[in-house]
Amino acid sequence: MPKPPVPLSQLRDVQLLIASHHPLIGLETVEEGRVAALLEEVSVGLEQPYFVWTANSGLRRVDQTLAIHGTKSPLLCLEHIRAASIEAVYHLKDFSQFLGEPKVQSAMLEALGALSRCRSAIVLSEPELALSPSVEAMITRVELDPITEDEYYEYTRSLLAALRTRMSVEMTLTGEDVAVLLQQLKGLTFFEVKRVLSQAIVEHQRLDRSVLEKVRAAKRQAIERTGILDFIATETDLSEVAGLDTLKAWLRQRKVAFTQPERARSFGLQPPRGVLLLGVQGCGKSLCAKAVSHEWELPLIRFDPSRIYAKYVGESERNLNRAIRVAESLSPIVFWIDELEKAFAGGGAEDGGVSTRILGSFLTWLQEKRAPVFVIATSNDVSKLPAELLRKGRFDEIFFVDLPNPAEREAILKIHLTRRGRDPAAFDLPALSSVTDGFSGAELEQVVVAALYEAFAADVELGTQHLVAEALRTRPLSVTAERAVSELRAWASGRTVPAT
Repeated sequence: MPKPPVPLSQLRDVQLLIASHHPLIGLETVEEGRVAALLEEVSVGLEQPYFVWTANSGLRRVDQTLAIHGTKSPLLCLEHIRAASIEAVYHLKDFSQFLGEPKVQSAMLEALGALSRCRSAIVLSEPELALSPSVEAMITRVELDPITEDEYYEYTRSLLAALRTRMSVEMTLTGEDVAVLLQQLKGLTFFEVKRVLSQAIVEHQRLDRSVLEKVRAAKRQAIERTGILDFIATETDLSEVAGLDTLKAWLRQRKVAFTQPERARSFGLQPPRGVLLLGVQGCGKSLCAKAVSHEWELPLIRFDPSRIYAKYVGESERNLNRAIRVAESLSPIVFWIDELEKAFAGGGAEDGGVSTRILGSFLTWLQEKRAPVFVIATSNDVSKLPAELLRKGRFDEIFFVDLPNPAEREAILKIHLTRRGRDPAAFDLPALSSVTDGFSGAELEQVVVAALYEAFAADVELGTQHLVAEALRTRPLSVTAERAVSELRAWASGRTVPAT
């Protein structure tokens, strides 16, 4: 099978680190194959031997068959590296778990001291590198660049060529299909690409459009394995979102600038970064995020900030960084941060400063991100959002999504009646709009659903009277939480742009 392609810029960076006497390099990644390909090229460029260590085999020079005797022990492996006194690249896989042992940690520090006097380095690669302060002080962390479309193309072409040496493979993808496939592959590791494409080819003896659904399924699984992100399927476009005309016009204006960034830059524009949607619960903020994804024909990735917090020191920050890395690797995407206030509900010093560090990292990313990730953040409780997050420049705009007005309530009722097979013209929509004053979009939907249940139980057709009766029985949020809604509206006045 083909080796993953190695980006030249990253190759030069790692070679420079080793040549400038950085004895310990850390790569947080699950892509062991990509790391191995990178380090092999690094060692060739530096004209040095390349060694790989695993707990099962010990330390082995990659151009030799047998491992060095006695080096299965992490302690003896490090003692061998220290005593070898040769310039080399040592790739120690899944090694950090052993550094909790005092003797192994001490041996690591001694080995690093010896390597720092020459052009040699130990490279640790794992999904998450949690190190003691003494070892952390010696490490230089390197992030693998996201895989580019050209690299996916090169790897896919090499994989197809390798498979064709063993079997007959028919290629029925058009040029347009290939472009879609390369776009869909973004965010998958090379191992996942090999697994999905090989399975599709072996199963059908050809590469056709059916592979696209397999890739989408693999991507969904990869995203959900993070435990922080969700892949959201979308079918609603902006025309199906009632009201919010100002917000919809703003989004439509910026669609081309985001989906065609080079064209925007040549016109003197930077692609849009994202919006913050504040407003009353149930008024369409989440629906709008889904509609943008569908209309812009981009994947929608939902990030629940409450999931990033963990009990171990540094783990919360790593969770946020992992979510950001995954989001950027999938770009271009719509990145929906649901209920933004959940990420910053902590009290700074009260939680050991974790929420403050999370906020700082998030703000830096918002300000400096270069990957095409369009952020749609939603919030129901502005009182919990720190002032730094609301400052102009963090988001392109802050919109306030209020309770629907009479015309919007009619439009919302029309949508939900139509979805359930009813002709809106058969209902007195102005009367229904009047009796549902203060209802959110979600509450209007529930009025329709509950009235349908009532009519179904009575074995009669749904009528205006059922909807009116249900509306009169409902106490909307604007009544049960009147003070909170009033305070939110008062805060938004003059500070945000009305979405309607």
